[in-house]
Amino acid sequence: MAKKPRAVVRHALLDRIPDDVMSAKERLRDRLAPSVERGTAQARALRKAGRYQAEPGVNLVGVGIGEKVTSGERTGELCIKVLVAKKYPQGRIRPGQRIPGSIDGIATDIEAVGYPRKFVLENRARHRPVPGGVSGSPSLQAAGYRFAGTLGVVVAGRTRPQKLYALSNNHVLADENRVAIGSAVVQPATLDGGRDADAVAKLSRYVPLKFDNKRNWMDAAIAAFDRGHASKTILGIGRLTGAGRPSLNLLVRKSGRTTGLTEGVARIVRFDVFDVEYDQGMVRIDDVMVIENVAGPFSRPGDSGSAIVDPRGRLIGLLFGGSEVVTFAIPIRRILRRFNVQVAA
Repeated sequence: MAKKPRAVVRHALLDRIPDDVMSAKERLRDRLAPSVERGTAQARALRKAGRYQAEPGVNLVGVGIGEKVTSGERTGELCIKVLVAKKYPQGRIRPGQRIPGSIDGIATDIEAVGYPRKFVLENRARHRPVPGGVSGSPSLQAAGYRFAGTLGVVVAGRTRPQKLYALSNNHVLADENRVAIGSAVVQPATLDGGRDADAVAKLSRYVPLKFDNKRNWMDAAIAAFDRGHASKTILGIGRLTGAGRPSLNLLVRKSGRTTGLTEGVARIVRFDVFDVEYDQGMVRIDDVMVIENVAGPFSRPGDSGSAIVDPRGRLIGLLFGGSEVVTFAIPIRRILRRFNVQVAA
């Protein structure tokens, strides 16, 4: 007669973990933890080199409670799950370093899952060539401190279409008028680890911002890409089909450094916004669109400079600020005219 499992997985969200299973898990965890602490430096070195070793101190990922799997089949039996970076046959592991088959009568189960790491939003990673929608900023030398915004979209000169630029906000590329023309722009941004060696462009032009609620029509700047560094796409959106105008209740998308790819609805147009807080004072920008969230936030700090795109793949705006509820964006055509550029084809 087959032995009945001592603890069975049923309605996992409702059932209470038995005390003896929880106790066994904690005993094994506490037994393994000291070797993990001692092996921290070795574990970092192995990961950098892309190598594995069998010792629990550098191979252990973690200990928990789950369902035992035998020959690829779930058994319904509660067990102590031990996740490791790489699973080794017993003959490759010294006896004193082997994970026991059971703890206090509770079975163990070992699975290989690779090395864990933090997940970084793709928009904050280094990209070559550089698409729109990714993290960027002036170099640390140019700005004097670390921050991050979004390189919104790649545009091309109207008279020299082979010349490509990153289009973003003044406050992203020129740090509110404070960065010198010709200064390096790095990707990713300095706040996301960008260094001098990550320079991809040079600040070319910006429209100076006026503070104390004096009228502005845009918060915009462009940086000339170094040869070969630009991709004529937006991360998560792809190639654009041209430029368009915003309209009421238009569904829009953006790809940005902080919140990635999101959707919203343009609920207000021809909006004159006052008292937008910048480092150097309050800013007014006239004739902008107001975008409401659809599911979760449409934007957050660090998304400044993101391109706003309509369902037809047309660039219609440039994001520059907002609140917890709404996002503000400048209609794109006035920006393209000011810099004499066009959507890169």
